[in-house]
Amino acid sequence: MVRSPLSIIFSLITTVLMIVVVIVIVTSVLAFTGGPDPCTKGGTVPIETSDAQAAAFDAKWDQLDAALAAGAPLSITLTESEITSRANGFLRDKGGDVADIRVCIYSGSGAATGEVDLPVGSAKFKATGTVDLTGAHPVAEFDDIEVGSVPGAVIAPFESVVEDAIQELLDDIGLTHTYTVELQAGQAVISGTP
Repeated sequence: MVRSPLSIIFSLITTVLMIVVVIVIVTSVLAFTGGPDPCTKGGTVPIETSDAQAAAFDAKWDQLDAALAAGAPLSITLTESEITSRANGFLRDKGGDVADIRVCIYSGSGAATGEVDLPVGSAKFKATGTVDLTGAHPVAEFDDIEVGSVPGAVIAPFESVVEDAIQELLDDIGLTHTYTVELQAGQAVISGTP
């Protein structure tokens, strides 16, 4: 049986569309199944999430800003527990597309794991990189992002969802001074000059 050119083109388009639909479905399933484990602590102390740790973060940050406002340079050291606790408190108060954050700090870089809302549910993620505190708002500088069990070849759309969700939250944080960040195993040293 001889097929018309229109029939062949229609069959090709239908086949391509079916393949695209299957890829989208498989990728979506991978995004919502499994995923990266919580990041491993960079320091020797277990990461504890509590209101007391968040309060310690706030007290140190207030001390830093007060010294800078008075014209004195100062550095503070924030632990993984303090940063994780403050981040979760911020998320609880602010809301957003990110939840259950755990921050781990290594020498020269950090990692955050948690859950991010996607258009049809939430997925586990892990983002590694650094943060820039020299502008009006913190800016995340990502080195790598993992979402669910999505393979690297098709992760780009999911990476942008995580990047956007994190940066949207950071945009709500106003910085009153210019700070530098030194990431060490288990802690971040934040320095400021008036």
